[in-house]
Amino acid sequence: MWILPKDRKESPLCLKNNMAEKKEHIEVVSLPDYSHGAQEADHFSVSTLCGMGPAFFEHQEAPHRHDFYTIYWIRKGQLTHTIDTVTHVVKRNTLFFLAPGQVHQMKFSEKVEGYMIAFHDSLLCPAGGDSTGMNAVRNGLFVNDQFSSVIHITNQDDEKELEWMVKRMMQEVEQKQPNYEAAFQNLLHYFLVVASRNAPEPVEVIPEYHAKHNGALFVHFKTLIEDKYRELKNVSDYAALLHIKPVLLNEISKQLSGITAGEHIRNRVILEAQRYLYNTDLSAKEIAYKLGFEDPHYFSRFFKKYTNQSPSEFKDLAKA
Repeated sequence: MWILPKDRKESPLCLKNNMAEKKEHIEVVSLPDYSHGAQEADHFSVSTLCGMGPAFFEHQEAPHRHDFYTIYWIRKGQLTHTIDTVTHVVKRNTLFFLAPGQVHQMKFSEKVEGYMIAFHDSLLCPAGGDSTGMNAVRNGLFVNDQFSSVIHITNQDDEKELEWMVKRMMQEVEQKQPNYEAAFQNLLHYFLVVASRNAPEPVEVIPEYHAKHNGALFVHFKTLIEDKYRELKNVSDYAALLHIKPVLLNEISKQLSGITAGEHIRNRVILEAQRYLYNTDLSAKEIAYKLGFEDPHYFSRFFKKYTNQSPSEFKDLAKA
């Protein structure tokens, strides 16, 4: 169990310097930074929160991103967890699913117990394997329209099963017996499936996902958005990279996610703008250039059209 020191204070000089310093960037954390003794080639990590050490907890209070998938399971304790611009007050037995690139910060108070599981996409999409089912679970938990999932585990049998799996993952990582990577991967897949059954809207492998070609195209499309949303903002651009017609890309997107390809692109751009507005001191003009808009005024009109708020209105309300 880790306990936050109640008397920890910053000096007035430190506070003054922090206030004067303009926040322009959101830190990106790599997996080895969260893995004791991990190597660059490692694809996964698992630990109790206590085992992460005090430095981990202090670092969590600053907005940052991961370049890997993360699951936090808060078993006991009190904290607030802000994911992008939404703040959650944590309840007992809460699971948080964070996709790479999401901005989050956690503020702890007193006693906290739980686990963190971290892994790269390769564990969900093994090369040469049929991963259509796990893609559906992954998208439902990590890549949904809300860009995150928060699940409360209320079923005691599932709670016991999930904890057994986490402890077994930790054992596999610690002992590193032959084929421990495969064992960890299978445990992770089962963990995600059981967790998804506790979601408010259960994740299901709907028949459309069994159309392997369309499913693979859609996953590729979502990956392309993450890589290129700053430079490419039209459906036709992504369709050309996928060697299909824009109409077909929209049909596949609508079939597999419920919204068009254009909405996916717009939502990703708006989300990134909101992240910068919420977590940095950059002006709307500076954010526009970061997101690939040549005309800052067009960016402001674009943002207001799809959020009903100007960038400055969003920033003021988010910080209120």
